[in-house]
Amino acid sequence: MNVTKRLSQLDFTVPGIKMVGLELIKLVNEPTPDMTKIARTAELDPAIFGSIIACANSAHYGGVTEITDIRSAIVRLGLRELRRIIFHVVLESAFRSDNPAVNSFLKKLWIQNLAVALFMQRLLPECPQIKALPMEMVSAMYPLGLMHVMGISVLIANYYGKFAKFVQDDHHLPLPELFVREQEIFDGFDHFQLGSELVRRWSFPPYFCDIIAYYHMPEPKLEPNVLVLHSALRYARHLAEEFGYAVRANSPDGYWLRGLVVDREQVDTTTVAADVAEQLKALMALFG
Repeated sequence: MNVTKRLSQLDFTVPGIKMVGLELIKLVNEPTPDMTKIARTAELDPAIFGSIIACANSAHYGGVTEITDIRSAIVRLGLRELRRIIFHVVLESAFRSDNPAVNSFLKKLWIQNLAVALFMQRLLPECPQIKALPMEMVSAMYPLGLMHVMGISVLIANYYGKFAKFVQDDHHLPLPELFVREQEIFDGFDHFQLGSELVRRWSFPPYFCDIIAYYHMPEPKLEPNVLVLHSALRYARHLAEEFGYAVRANSPDGYWLRGLVVDREQVDTTTVAADVAEQLKALMALFG
């Protein structure tokens, strides 16, 4: 059976993510987002609506006078921060489970995702090749960090019992042995392949899907700009592990640094990590 047919037999409905959330992700991914349509859609979900209003009124986003209208909140926040809020609120709900062991794992994984996303954004002014990327790719950095392991949610949706056992029995394995074990347990699938297919179905651009499919590979055959973004993700993943945010700090030395094409000479990792820790603390305070 070919890969396309095998994928068609899987359920790509991620538990916890509502249709309104998916629609908002599609809307903010459009080349020229329609802010009126975004506002109308956000009003349909109390959690998303409430988060946007709360963030707009918070000191973190410069709230002085209280806002209750979502259109005014969007104007205050701006598109970049609005995207961050929408991705955060919509995606965080996918990292929960009724199984205590799996839920504990997913909570830690969500912190890892946030750290990777923040490290990617923080590397922007430090690495010349990242600064030179097209604006479309720069805008993709934060959601890419949040979503690079979304395939795990697909594994859980389709192999719940097997995944719970996998977390308890096999998650001590070092990388990349752990990735090989995924394929052995889950009918030849791994979270890279399934994550790539998921974001393709969510209307993300092809390069975004390719990076998720190959981020565990040091030297995939990708177009030069895509390879820079791929390296930014791997470097951010390395920093997340180095500074204690990784779910499993069990990769071989230098594993995530292999094949990097970004210039890291100007990166002060201590300062970058301190900034990320401060931002992460602020996000956790905002979103509980």
